Amino acid sequence: MMLQEKYDLVDELLNILEQLIAIYTSLKVSNGDKQRVLAAGNLTDLQIIAQQEEKIAAVIATLEERRNTLQRMIDNTHTSFSQLIALLEEPRKQRGIALSQELRQLVNDISVVQESNSIVLNNLLKLENHKRNVLFKVSTVPEYGGNNSFASNNSIFNKII
Repeated sequence: MMLQEKYDLVDELLNILEQLIAIYTSLKVSNGDKQRVLAAGNLTDLQIIAQQEEKIAAVIATLEERRNTLQRMIDNTHTSFSQLIALLEEPRKQRGIALSQELRQLVNDISVVQESNSIVLNNLLKLENHKRNVLFKVSTVPEYGGNNSFASNNSIFNKII
């Protein structure tokens, strides 16, 4: 492969990193929105955000696949992006380092927010489950035969009828 072709592949690879940064930045904003929605307990808006995030995840997967392909095309002996950056010449090397650091920081930030959102979501689901259990609490039949709550006058069914 000619040197110019490799430079073109490196430039495409760096452009993909810029696209990933833009996408992860929007995902970071989306996670902030998700926190507000979770705090409000708005499950409808949460579902909309989740659908948007699914689409974003598909785009990220496609870009990551292309990034990995480009890395192998540029130099298949260096499997990590950090190893590949070390081989680059200036100014591509500095651009690669800066983009890599920014992307790594964004992913770390998003990870922290997602962990927090996961805890809030888990608590919200527990609360919703508790509400449902309280609203639809029905006497259960602990044993079969004449000694059960359905036969007693205290049964919820006897009070309705």
